[in-house]
Amino acid sequence: MKVGPEFGFVQFGPHTDAKKMLPPIKHEPTTQTGLSHTDGTLSVARLGVGTARGEFTISVGDQRRALDAAPGVPADGQGYAAFARIVDGREVLLKILDTPVDPAKASNGAFKGRCPPRR
Repeated sequence: MKVGPEFGFVQFGPHTDAKKMLPPIKHEPTTQTGLSHTDGTLSVARLGVGTARGEFTISVGDQRRALDAAPGVPADGQGYAAFARIVDGREVLLKILDTPVDPAKASNGAFKGRCPPRR
């Protein structure tokens, strides 16, 4: 698995804003859909199975080992639900991934200090 300047993910969504969260959806693991978390894959984030409510990620680089359904990924082995792939504009995705962060202005919670500042 490659780890370097073009490896990681971009996450977006309501970020704990209850008014913007969607109702939870059924989980569709990669073992069911046949999709994998390769470069440019869109995926819905979740805590437990059936808890996804509007947080999404785009994989940069091959993330199959970390995000596809497999024993221990996450702890329940169901992985994350891949559902689409970017087909154009990867350079924009890399610019977002490479945007410097400002710990004083960035997000709160688990990603505090690791997100681009809000404009």
